Parts: sequence; C-alpha cells; structure tokens
Amino acid sequence: MKKMGALRAHLVACRMFQHEKLMVWAENIALEVRGKCEGNRVLLHRMSYRAVFSIEHYEYQKHSIDLLSARLITWLEDNDNRSDMSEEDRTPDIAVDVYDNNTADVEITLMFEEDVYIAQSENGGIEYAGKRWTLETREHDIAESFDLINQNE
Repeated sequence: MKKMGALRAHLVACRMFQHEKLMVWAENIALEVRGKCEGNRVLLHRMSYRAVFSIEHYEYQKHSIDLLSARLITWLEDNDNRSDMSEEDRTPDIAVDVYDNNTADVEITLMFEEDVYIAQSENGGIEYAGKRWTLETREHDIAESFDLINQNE
C-alpha cells in the first residue's frame, strides 16, 4: 500500500492540519493473482483497495476544502496513473461534516491499484517455485548487462 502511504506523507507535508488529526486505513482489499515473470522479478499480484483518509477538526476557514482537494488531485495526477480504472473508481469522494464556522471532519475515500513484485533473494522470507524471494521495492527492474546487436552488419 505504497500509494496510500505516499499520499498520507504528502498531505501531512502540506501542513494544512496537525498530523495527529489524520487517520488512514485501507478497506476492501482485493488481489488479482498474476505470477508473471518479468526478468529478475515476478509480478505476483495486483492489489486494489479503497484508501480512507479521515481528518478530524479540519480548519476549513484557514485552509479551504478547495485547496485540500486541489492538493489531492494534483498529487494523484503526478503520482498515480488512474487511466485504467473505471470512472467511478478514478474519482475520489470527499465528505465534509461541518461542526461550526471554523472546523469540520473531512473524509476522503479513493481507490488505488498497485502491482506487487517479488525478487529472488538468498535471505528472502517468501518461498515460491522452489526459490527464496523478497518483496520488490524498486519501481523498475534495472538491467545489469545487455548485448548490443548491430543489424547493419
């Protein structure tokens, strides 16, 4: 749930609320098993889940809901390719429960999809296909060598 963690860090870094006012959790986690070899790693599964971000006593007069939603949407545009998702899943939902003229509870819910990879590792804690593996943390597989073939010869 890297995306949920990264968005949480982004929202806290915006300094529009005290970080202890933010609670984050995942719901409706679904795994689509893949088991597809991609060079030095295996795409084990695609995880989809609903991420919930709840901000208690958000000072909406100080930092408008429009500003909060703008920071959310711009982060999503820069960090999450949502084009493969359905229109319903692509769009975040924001619920605002107003307490008084200054504060409200804000709940943001949105769907995320993430690919989960494993890579071979002698000390890995995952056993698969008779080998030891660990969760892959790199975004991309990096080639350690290659052969250049000149087709003009």
